Amino acid sequence: MKSKVAVLGPKGTFTEIAARRVFPEGDFIYCDTVDEVFDRVDSGMDFGVVAIENSLEGSVNVTMDCLLDYDVRIWKELVMDITLCLAAPPGTKMEDVEVIASHTHALAQCRKFLHGGLPKAKLQRSESTSAAMKGVKEIEGGAAIGSRETAESYGLEILEDGIEDAESKTRFVVISKNSDKGNKTSIIVTLKDEAGALHKFLKEFADAKINLTKIESRPSRRKLGEYLFFIDFEGSLEDENVKGVMDSIKEKTTFLKVLGSY
Repeated sequence: MKSKVAVLGPKGTFTEIAARRVFPEGDFIYCDTVDEVFDRVDSGMDFGVVAIENSLEGSVNVTMDCLLDYDVRIWKELVMDITLCLAAPPGTKMEDVEVIASHTHALAQCRKFLHGGLPKAKLQRSESTSAAMKGVKEIEGGAAIGSRETAESYGLEILEDGIEDAESKTRFVVISKNSDKGNKTSIIVTLKDEAGALHKFLKEFADAKINLTKIESRPSRRKLGEYLFFIDFEGSLEDENVKGVMDSIKEKTTFLKVLGSY
């Protein structure tokens, strides 16, 4: 039986491309927003795939917020090279372009190209790169930024390829109600409001010789001055040293959510 997989739509998003690498025979459900992907999985769909981090633009805020808000876990991750192009309806020339549509992160990844080649063009935000390409024919003087294969699938012409500012990689995660097994673990914590709290917390990992691969703070949205820490570290929840650390950090936190090993 095919797994049902929720992805950000419409067809042709980088999220779908990443998802097909994990689920080549999956039954894909296209969602309008990242929140909807999480909602589908939280409501019982097998899997969802979302972008969580880009090498040029950092974390995807909406994904980070949803990992906190929804009762889901990270099942697997995938890192994919991202190459962007500028595409437009057939017959459009560069000098005709007045509006450029794309996802916020894609627009940000092409700042140098946009500033140097099309400084007067108006930027228009879309929910996804493929949504921008799907709708660009309805925009007078419009062009869109996204993948070459998506542009071709919507009958657009490539005006310029490889327009990202530098080599770009995006990390995608597969979310599920269940955990898998793996040598990487993610958690979200809030620390006690006391002197040296972060040092004491991090020392537990150092003493257990566990390598932190990412630590990022974000406002808790509950009160001013309170922060959540999103942490990735090497090791599985089944490892004895990880189990020991997970037990010891409980008394140092006011909130702890385990996103799973993968």
